[in-house]
Amino acid sequence: MVAYVTYALLYLARLNFSATLPLLNEELGYSKFTLGLIAGAFSISYALGQFIHGRLVDHYGSRRIILIGLLLSALMNMLFRYVNTLTLLVIIWAVNGYAQSTGWPAVIKLVSSRFKSELGKIGGLFGSCFLVGNMIAWPILGYIASNYGWRMAFIIPSIVLVVLAILLYLTVEEDAQKSRGGSSKQTLNLKRLLSSRELIIISSAYILLQFIRSVFTLWAPSYLFERFGWSLEVAGYVAAFMPLGGIAGSIFSGWLSDRMKNYGRKSAICTLTLSLSFTILTFHYIAGLSFEAGVLSLFLVGFTLYGPHVIISTVIPMDFSENYSEASVAGFIDGMGYLGSMFAEPFTGWLIDVHGWNGAMAFCLISSISAMLLTVFSYKRKRLVET
Repeated sequence: MVAYVTYALLYLARLNFSATLPLLNEELGYSKFTLGLIAGAFSISYALGQFIHGRLVDHYGSRRIILIGLLLSALMNMLFRYVNTLTLLVIIWAVNGYAQSTGWPAVIKLVSSRFKSELGKIGGLFGSCFLVGNMIAWPILGYIASNYGWRMAFIIPSIVLVVLAILLYLTVEEDAQKSRGGSSKQTLNLKRLLSSRELIIISSAYILLQFIRSVFTLWAPSYLFERFGWSLEVAGYVAAFMPLGGIAGSIFSGWLSDRMKNYGRKSAICTLTLSLSFTILTFHYIAGLSFEAGVLSLFLVGFTLYGPHVIISTVIPMDFSENYSEASVAGFIDGMGYLGSMFAEPFTGWLIDVHGWNGAMAFCLISSISAMLLTVFSYKRKRLVET
């Protein structure tokens, strides 16, 4: 429970940049491409941190690593509030990305060490933690930014993270044996991970899903604010329905992947990514018709996006837990995804500047179809190897 709450609340200190983008743009006058570069700096340092922290969690233990991450992220959010120059904004937000990357490998390690069966169900339930974080963060940050200014949306999350670090220190016990020397399982090094063709293919599909997640997570409030003229506060409330749909989708996908395990978890991923292509089109064409249409279409995008996202990022690393370090696998997959975000965020900003929102939605649609095709290829390849 503590691991769930910890990771969910980390999003207050991550989504505040996205939630305040229209106000940042108005005050600082940066183009969307430039704002995308700041977000991309977060993603590249987050990705690099994932590759590093998976190993550190195995060696030093989950609690120690995530405590450092919480306090460092709190400090960076506090500093972000005081700067105006592009160089400092990029550096501070990049360090925040590195600090935030301690979270996922650590919480996956904590959870997987306690559960050994029905990993699809457990992974689906736990994988909803970052979606709960999204759902809580959007309206809270939108309200704070609208009523107290964008800088306050960085101060309050930093205070929350400090309090959370204290609670985590007092309530979570580290496995002493794992803290001193790592577990008896074989820790995967980067070379061995890169030699796994199956893992590379499924990670590539995850990168494509992360493209879509990056577009909606970073730009959804701006899309609703600029395209339909909704207030930032209302846009934040509507955007919260995407992670709400994601919670339902992650739980459903975990259940579905367990039921379809004889056919491979990838069959569940294929089904959901195919549906995602249709929900992206639905969102683009009906979201602006009414408040209800915006809510419903974003809910469906969240359901079909985060379903396969959770299977790949949460359940598949747990499937490795019998023989390998789940923290290293989780860090590798999530790190690959955020390398994709590093590209997607500034590229999408450029697309919006040059081709408008139609260009961004076309990018999402192409990414969804490509992710489905990659998963189909991986599934067929594995079946051929088995026969």
